[in-house]
Amino acid sequence: MQFGDGQLNIIARNYYSDDAFCRNGDGSINLWRVYNLFTEANKSSYIDTFLDRSVNATNFLNGVSMALQGNAEYQWFIN
Repeated sequence: MQFGDGQLNIIARNYYSDDAFCRNGDGSINLWRVYNLFTEANKSSYIDTFLDRSVNATNFLNGVSMALQGNAEYQWFIN
């Protein structure tokens, strides 16, 4: 994962407080909202790391999606 502490703090903070992409009332969240939390946090990246982190976020969430669908190759994402 190529996100730094600052970006992870933004993701965690926005998980609770972002009006558009925060968690549901029961604490659940869908992968589209998680992806948007990652892209929002990526906006604070320097230009030289922006694209790499964007691709990394996409690949990470694709892996999580595959793991949730039962793909054994990606089970380490959620174990």
